[in-house]
Amino acid sequence: MSVDTKSNANDLDALSKQLAALREDMSRLTHTVTGIAGRRGGNMASDIAEGYDEAKHYVEKTGKSAEHQLEATVATHPLLAIGLAAGAGLLIGAMTRR
Repeated sequence: MSVDTKSNANDLDALSKQLAALREDMSRLTHTVTGIAGRRGGNMASDIAEGYDEAKHYVEKTGKSAEHQLEATVATHPLLAIGLAAGAGLLIGAMTRR
């Protein structure tokens, strides 16, 4: 073998080893990123579920509070409530005739 051929073979062998090391590094990096993404995705799902539960409880509490306030107002001012209901009924009836 000539010196150039031997040098080219050594360069090719070194390049092959570097590519194999790069493939191994990429494989490890992919595994690490996959693990991190899995953990973050799990945390995100639990955060969303927790936020949904908090919103649900808030809406239930607020709805019950509004319902109690409405009942108290109707009990305090029954004639006003009847007048508002009749007026709303007449308004809706007039709008649907057209």
